[in-house]
Amino acid sequence: MKIRQNLLTIVCVLMLLLAAGCSAPEEQSEQKENTPAPAPTQDPTATPEPTKAPEPTAEPEVKEDPAAVVLEMIARANAEDYAGAAELVADDMMAYFIGLPPTGMEIYWGKEQFETFLVECCTGQHFEWEVGPMTGKDHLVFAEAKTWMDFTRELGVAPNTWTEVYEVQDGLITLYTSTITEEALAKFRPALSAVMPEAFAVPPPSDEPPVSEITVTLANNTCSVDGSMNLKAGELTVNVDVQDKDWDKYAVTLFTLDDGKDMLDLMASTPGGPPEWTDMVFNKEFVTGDSETFKGTTVEEGPLYLICWAGTPDTPIGNAGPFYAMP
Repeated sequence: MKIRQNLLTIVCVLMLLLAAGCSAPEEQSEQKENTPAPAPTQDPTATPEPTKAPEPTAEPEVKEDPAAVVLEMIARANAEDYAGAAELVADDMMAYFIGLPPTGMEIYWGKEQFETFLVECCTGQHFEWEVGPMTGKDHLVFAEAKTWMDFTRELGVAPNTWTEVYEVQDGLITLYTSTITEEALAKFRPALSAVMPEAFAVPPPSDEPPVSEITVTLANNTCSVDGSMNLKAGELTVNVDVQDKDWDKYAVTLFTLDDGKDMLDLMASTPGGPPEWTDMVFNKEFVTGDSETFKGTTVEEGPLYLICWAGTPDTPIGNAGPFYAMP
């Protein structure tokens, strides 16, 4: 419509100019004929350029608030809306609960397993989940958390405290790790062992002959070990096969621990650097597709413990042990 109006306006102006030229005196006309006409700056008969509509202004990108997603998920869990809490996690979400008996590692894959965990853990327990100060970096949220439930209230150890890490992508939680703090484990262990001693039973060495080689396979966001848990004291060969593709880097570590420490202590210590009561006898980093063999690791008598790691920051994704080194 604007273009048509502009054309009509130009036509009207041209008609007025033409009429004025026709009614001018002849002297004026003759003078004009003797006066050179200036070069036209624009052809009055040319079709004008159509008026362009202004470019639409792009709406500013709305950045997600990872901390808000985490807080909403926790609010739904506290309201016993476990299905609603699970709606805020991705279909392929990974959840790692670290430092709890009997193995020090529980893993849940995806939305359905996460909802099942909440239902089985919290239903009828008057569960409360509180997150303290939160810090963020890119898509990551780091937090200290406290939880209360009837079971831990009865044991006299509530609240339990945790170090938690969340990764949020496109408004959904894709990674969740919750590690019991060393202080909470120190309270929880004796109280729980008094009513569930089997949760802390350490398997003795098996009757299998000791071996000098193990294979560690990283796949499906965790790791597994092929080979006997009895190792020959001396030189150990470690084969590592990284089949997993979901992380930017991986690592495998073998530890020996001071007397009185075990897998639960080791896993509870993973948010910080290796504590002074550990000794790393093997530590290698990898990327997807690596398949390598390492010789020269020396093991002595006593138990060894293995942790597999992935991503940045380092996330424990699996463990194994104790391995028993034998003469």
